[in-house]
Amino acid sequence: MNYELILLEIEDGVATLTLNRPEKLNALNAELLREFSDALDSVHGDHDVNVLVLTGAGRAFSAGFDISPGQTHEAVPPTAHWDATHLAPRTIMKLWNLRQPTICAVNGHALAAGNVLAMTADIVIAADNAVFGEPEVRFVAHSPAIMLPYMIPFRHLNWLYFTGDTVDALTAERWNMVNKVVPADTLMEEAMRVARRIASVPPYAAQMMKRSIKGAYENMGFSSAFENHLMIRMIEGMADDVPEKEALRAIREEQGMRAFLQARDAPFVSDS
Repeated sequence: MNYELILLEIEDGVATLTLNRPEKLNALNAELLREFSDALDSVHGDHDVNVLVLTGAGRAFSAGFDISPGQTHEAVPPTAHWDATHLAPRTIMKLWNLRQPTICAVNGHALAAGNVLAMTADIVIAADNAVFGEPEVRFVAHSPAIMLPYMIPFRHLNWLYFTGDTVDALTAERWNMVNKVVPADTLMEEAMRVARRIASVPPYAAQMMKRSIKGAYENMGFSSAFENHLMIRMIEGMADDVPEKEALRAIREEQGMRAFLQARDAPFVSDS
């Protein structure tokens, strides 16, 4: 498949997958998600690939879903609505379940679905200019997947989910969201160094270890929590009569994204 919105390169057992919408801060739309899903299937089936490195082109990892005005949604029959609505979380979970170990190299902002995508990787290396957050709650939306309860302490995840605040790379490291923070200009060098180190491990051993780790998360109820969260997201998406949601939607459609973001975040600017 010829990709337009991602880049996939494979060399010496390491696959590098780059989100490639830099002009949109690598915001996730349906086309990118389909390409991303196809690329993950390709990597999963390639037994010459031992490690996947995921990153973003330009000055951001990913700003999350593309919610800019004018987005079109493919018409689907009612029986396909559930799958179409949950294209993003199902695609993201392919990364979680990929048989090879995965490394996320986070450059710049990783927000909302972008933060979820980063947290889904097995290892996260962040540039010192990286920013993480889950701002969806501020405009009556929810994260595409409930990852943080399995990643970081209870108090920290509540802060992120309930306030919509962002945290810098060093805070993310302290909160156990990332493995290490490096200077931005050495991010990919460090990610590839770690990838090559993991790629040198016998792949059968590494992949069986990953299966065992993911099995431990299953014993902690990961899949059940994931499916419950999808149901909550569906209910939230049907709630069109929430005043705050409608007001922000009108601003976005009539005044554009800059006005929307200002209205979304203005109530929180002076309150730290």
